[in-house]
Order: sequence, then structure tokens, then C-alpha cells
Amino acid sequence: MAQTKEALTYRPATLDDSTFAADAATARTPDEPEDPASWRHWWATSDPAWTIERFIIERAGRPIGFASHHHAPWDKLPKKYGRVNADFLPEHRTEEAWAAAYEFIEGRSHASGSEIFTTYAREDDERILRWLAARGYKEERRGKAWELDLIARRAAIESMAATSRAKMRDSGIVIQTIDKDTDPDKFRKIHRMSEEAGSDVPTTIPFVGESLEQFMKWFDAPSVRLDRMWIAREGDDIVGISVLAYPPTRGNVWTDWTGTARKVRGRGVARALKLETVMQAIALGTKRVRTENDGENAPILHLNEEMGYTRIPGSVQLLKDLSGG
Repeated sequence: MAQTKEALTYRPATLDDSTFAADAATARTPDEPEDPASWRHWWATSDPAWTIERFIIERAGRPIGFASHHHAPWDKLPKKYGRVNADFLPEHRTEEAWAAAYEFIEGRSHASGSEIFTTYAREDDERILRWLAARGYKEERRGKAWELDLIARRAAIESMAATSRAKMRDSGIVIQTIDKDTDPDKFRKIHRMSEEAGSDVPTTIPFVGESLEQFMKWFDAPSVRLDRMWIAREGDDIVGISVLAYPPTRGNVWTDWTGTARKVRGRGVARALKLETVMQAIALGTKRVRTENDGENAPILHLNEEMGYTRIPGSVQLLKDLSGG
């Protein structure tokens, strides 16, 4: 019992600490392993315009948890939302430890100007959800997560893909991977379209765009490759994208991003793109793929159901408002 009474200490995380953070997250949810290389890339390519602080939580000199906070530039947000997070290796997850860690990371976030804290928890992690509610956090939104069994659904997916391919041909829309597109301006067009699509995703915290330079860092992630990133082209315009992320060492295959230009919505472009990503996954021997979408994004949720995705635990977004309104 003496160990549990040792005070927690916090040291700024270095890039090398990303492996411990990924390992700790994996230990908490073994069904959702986190890839260390992907975490390292994520940390290394954080937008320099954002305020981001990460800390390793230690007890008696040993790392037992991870905490972070971040927010967009305040001139990009109508309200001062700051995201906070703190959690531990499973054997160190206690109400006492959470209280100390959240007190610390909320203090850092508030000192940087945050007036509304937001945090996330998996919807089946009832213990921390109860604790966060007791701390004053209120549920704001839910993300619905899904898994698609590519073995059981293979025939249905192949049939849907054949129908979708014919529809795209008839519509004059070309679906292909980025590596096959010869347009020298393709990345700028993908960025512009993705910014438009991202701004239309249902959200409480307003979408904050990123520069082309920052966007380009995505393509260096170890979980994505140009020959596995599918785009839709209509004439000179790139009007959609869908990407599955394949962790290089461990983890599930997830949809990294699917978005379409406003002018083609309702024409089956998102469906065509998602079907090509899963057809490719089947060809690569992948057995299951996962995706998560905001619970209010009706079109994409309907598409998931049609493709045969089944629900798995999603995420809960919670807010704690210190602004007084």
C-alpha cells in the first residue's frame, strides 16, 4: 500500500516517450492495440500553430501514466475549448490517481487560456465515465464505432462494389489510388477538398483547418501509403478520398479519413471510395476493418449499416465548462 501513497510527478514527454504512451494505451484496451511508430509520427508532426503539452506521469521514478492537453490557436475558435487527457497503466487506475492527474493537466490547460475542457472515454469504460461525471464533466456527443467482417461479408461487398463501379463509370467519375493520378497539383486539390469535407462533419468544437504544409505530413505516416489511398476525380477536380490506416506493427485496420466535396454528395461517391478500400483490404488478406463516425452523421452511418458493419464500443465526448456560459 505504501507505493500507492507516493506522490505523482510529471515530466515533459519526449518523442521517445511515445512508445510508452502507446504501450500504456494498449494495456488499457488490449482489443485496440496502439502502434508505437504511428504514435511517434503523430507526436513528431503536431501542428506548430497549436498549443500542445504532453507529460509522463511517474511514481517513485517509474512511468505509470500519460497526460496531455492541447488546443487550437484562440483566434480560430469562438470559445476557448481545450482538450485534456490523463490515464494510467491498468494496475494504477484509481480514483485518487485520476484526481491528481486531472487536477494537474486541467491546471496546465486553464493556465494556457482554456475555459471549456473536453475529454474522451470509451463508452464501455464505465468506471472512468462515472468518475468524470462526478468531477463535473457532462456527456456532449457520442461517436459510433463499427467493425466489418471481410470474410463473412466478402460476397456482399464484391456485389456492392461491382454495382458501385458501374455507377461511377456512368457518372464519369474515376476512382483510383493517389499513386496512379498524374496531376501534379493533386495534393493541393486533395487538401482543399478535405478542408471542405472536414468543415461539414458534425461537431461541437468548431473545425479548425490546417495549412497545406501541415496536411502533407499525413502522407509520411507509417500507417498510410499512396497506393492504398483512394480518390475520386471528376474532370479536373478531386471530389473525394477514403483511406484505411494499416498499423505497421500492431493494431486494427481503421478508416483514417473519408470525405467528399459538397458538389458530389448524394451521388454514391463516398460509397464507391469506401468499397474500394475494403476490396483492397480483402485482397491484402485483412480479415476485419473498423471505422468510427459522429453519432449525428446520418449518411455515413447509413452506409456503414448497408455495408454490413456491426457496432463495437465507440467514444464519448465530455465537456466541463468553466466559462460561466
